Amino acid sequence: MEVDMNGNLSLVGPDDIAIMKVAFVFLIIAVISTLVVNAFVVDQHRQYRAAGKPRFEGIPCRESVETKLQHSDIVWKVRPTPGTSYLRKIWLRLASNLIRLDCKVMGKPLPLVLCPKGGQAVLEAHYRPDSSSAYRRIARFGFTTESGPSIPPMQQAVHEIYGIDPQRIVRVGAIIYMFVEESYRKKNVGVLALDVLSLIHAYQGFDFTVLVADDNGSGRLIDWYVENGYAIAPQLQECFGSPNEVHGKTMIAPTVGVLPDDCSIKWW
Repeated sequence: MEVDMNGNLSLVGPDDIAIMKVAFVFLIIAVISTLVVNAFVVDQHRQYRAAGKPRFEGIPCRESVETKLQHSDIVWKVRPTPGTSYLRKIWLRLASNLIRLDCKVMGKPLPLVLCPKGGQAVLEAHYRPDSSSAYRRIARFGFTTESGPSIPPMQQAVHEIYGIDPQRIVRVGAIIYMFVEESYRKKNVGVLALDVLSLIHAYQGFDFTVLVADDNGSGRLIDWYVENGYAIAPQLQECFGSPNEVHGKTMIAPTVGVLPDDCSIKWW
């Protein structure tokens, strides 16, 4: 309470008005950000996939292999795609922080990973050679965050490769590209990335991950994907934009919804 120049008692002073303005602005931001928050929410009935087994029984999971880098060496970060507007990035950060706050207040576990609407995101690998140096980005991997429509060639492929009922609807995500800095190649970063991308797709309710691998005819990249659980899917060549393998071979693998104990994923 304050007394104005005329000696009248005022219940609201200038400081109170300023506080109210700040609170009002914050309220407006919070309300608008809920529109973005909805983009992160994963269907609750699908969340068991991240801690349990793949949906399809009998599909072998990839066994772990000796690695030069372990998950414990890398911090994985989910980021928006290049070209995302600065304002959009701000809303994403605000929305994710609101989710963190809500989980803390309500005593709920944080989501394993959050992907925004828009269809695509980027997974980054950050690594530091020793404790005295800063983390630096050593790799990035583009992937889809929304399932495409179910199509007959996909049903045919999973039936012929995995023996799944061709009438069963499956949900599929895709790896768009994989890039590792030259000095960190052959250090198993790509194998670890496939683990994380498979997990993210499983967590989003995808049954399979597809990609187009182009090794210029050498066969080495194709063999590498096969060693890491992928199968060649000629049924999908045309629908994934590579008829007659002009852009490489289309390959497919079942998602694996198990998080390695030493894996760390950060979002926004």
